[in-house]
Amino acid sequence: MTDSSGRSLLPWLSLFVIWIVWGSTYLGMSAAVQTIPPFLMSGSRFFIAGPILLAIALPAYLRGKQRLTGPEVRSSALLGVVMMVGGPGLVGLSQTKLDSSLAALIVSTTPIWMALFTAIHLRRKPDARVFGALVVGLAGIAIMVGGPGGQVPLLPAFLVFISPMFWSAGTVMARMLPLPRSPLMSSALQMLFGGTALYLIAGIRGEFGQVAIGDISSRSWIGLVWLVFAGSLLGYSAYMYANATLSIEVVSTYAYVNPVVAVVLGATLNSEAIGPGVLIGGAIILSAVVFIVSGTVRRRRAPLQTT
Repeated sequence: MTDSSGRSLLPWLSLFVIWIVWGSTYLGMSAAVQTIPPFLMSGSRFFIAGPILLAIALPAYLRGKQRLTGPEVRSSALLGVVMMVGGPGLVGLSQTKLDSSLAALIVSTTPIWMALFTAIHLRRKPDARVFGALVVGLAGIAIMVGGPGGQVPLLPAFLVFISPMFWSAGTVMARMLPLPRSPLMSSALQMLFGGTALYLIAGIRGEFGQVAIGDISSRSWIGLVWLVFAGSLLGYSAYMYANATLSIEVVSTYAYVNPVVAVVLGATLNSEAIGPGVLIGGAIILSAVVFIVSGTVRRRRAPLQTT
């Protein structure tokens, strides 16, 4: 009984980790790209985290308890490139020109992309309850941040805008493609393939010659270390587990909570002002999250996995 309760609680614990930890990555990424070129930074982030996860997951495969198939490796490679390059890769590039709060606001469109790709896959319209919560959540984020304001560079803003498209497409694809049964192995392979792709892009852009180890500030080192261990090792593994065990509508709620966390951390650690709009918007966002979760936690949803 206790073991069963623990297993039922673990997906929600994973979702909570995603809510909080990934909200902090905007500040970490902003600090890291101050003195580390963006694709080199993102590639290093996943190329450090990937082997660590692989070392943890590999013993079970070496003992023969689990097997890794060719289709699973190919699916992991595809998801790694789509999600790592299109997601954190593009966001990291944009944050060389945009502040973290604006990036968090734009990335919050992720649930809309997820609803769109899910509807395409299932050939149905998004549930009215979920769609209403998405609209309320986005309205809360707009109130919280207060709108873009000022001179916003068009290209970086566009890159952040399309980033959730790639991330959401990968999230939906992960429910259809054959992946390793171990979330740790799945995450490790995706990080290794995604990190390789990011390094290739960094090489094409000449980023390896743009910085020396001694030129990297302590703030950037702290940001990178946080992205590796909290954002990637803990956060991404939790995300893959939650995505495999919870409905996609529930998983997508992280995009509402992350901006709240990003703004709070920006205020406490980066001296950013918090006005009434932030408090009101944050309350609306959390209400939207509760609205979605409370409506889905009691319902058993059919998995998106096709056979």
